[in-house]
Amino acid sequence: MKLAEFKNREVVFLPAKGFGKKEKKEHSFRGHTISCSENLEVLKKLLRLENKTYNSYVSIMTYSEMPRFPLNFTKHAKLFKEWWKEKRLDSIVKCDMFLDFDGEATIEGTIKTWEDVKIALDTLPELIGEQAKYLRVFYSGNKGFHILGKCKVDTTVKDLLLKQQDIADKLSILAPSVDTCIYDPARLRKLIGSVVYSKTFGKTRVIPVSNDKEFKELLIALETKDEEWFNNKPLSATHSVINSINLSKYKIKNGGEQ
Repeated sequence: MKLAEFKNREVVFLPAKGFGKKEKKEHSFRGHTISCSENLEVLKKLLRLENKTYNSYVSIMTYSEMPRFPLNFTKHAKLFKEWWKEKRLDSIVKCDMFLDFDGEATIEGTIKTWEDVKIALDTLPELIGEQAKYLRVFYSGNKGFHILGKCKVDTTVKDLLLKQQDIADKLSILAPSVDTCIYDPARLRKLIGSVVYSKTFGKTRVIPVSNDKEFKELLIALETKDEEWFNNKPLSATHSVINSINLSKYKIKNGGEQ
């Protein structure tokens, strides 16, 4: 199964709470990395997660290099903790432009959230100019959608996140499902192309949704819990690399327009 946007990012597995049988031990698995799509299933087997309902996430930050830590739990935890505290922030080279739309995990909630996504897509050119055309929309697998791009870190990470939060704050006036509380360098998002275990919709995937036609197809698959449709949904070359945008000219003006 093809995945996208994982190289030099932290890969994380978190339990899909509320899906099926409750796991006996709901540990999170942090500090991993993969170099190709096939590595994800290999890694799950090594961590003994292949038959468990864990969702796959990646960091919103891309690093100059994501270290490979030992699989031994004690050694892994120690070395990952040291890297996290001492080296992680200095090794950031790119930061996702990330807008997260969360609604209710129902058909009605999904429709409402999609309407907010379309409002945001219409409004973003007013905020960031023609670069808005480089952003991509993905269904997050359960409660909503992600609008994604990438920002080269040519200023501070803090500055980039403050600008993104300002954009989200402005969009939330018209599109209230935008999450305005996610702008932290430790933030994770679901891995593009990965399987998602949804209590409402069953086994889905993080997939691109480019227009109303594709959204209607998604709704049918959600209503019928069509796992095969999700499994066969391709990730094209367009979705394999998220485009870079530049927020250096975006200015935060309290109470005013850009």
